[in-house]
Amino acid sequence: MGSIYDLVITVKDQQGSCALGHKVGDKFYIRKGASPSGLCMTAMAALIPAISVLMVGGSFPWEDDPDATCRTCQDRQNPVTFEVRRLRSS
Repeated sequence: MGSIYDLVITVKDQQGSCALGHKVGDKFYIRKGASPSGLCMTAMAALIPAISVLMVGGSFPWEDDPDATCRTCQDRQNPVTFEVRRLRSS
């Protein structure tokens, strides 16, 4: 079985008024595949596809960085953009 990578989710942009108060610079960690505490469920729903790919070592061919991708939550009136980044051990 392949490796499960840890991830960090970072708020990169926030417009309007986020109901959970997410703001630029907030970070959420996924360690050993466990869901991050404090991350909005609406955002989580939008991020799950990216999380699933990066966690198992995959990447997105349209991204410049194979270890990262950005997604925006589903609140179209108050969008929050998140970067999902794979953490590689040194």
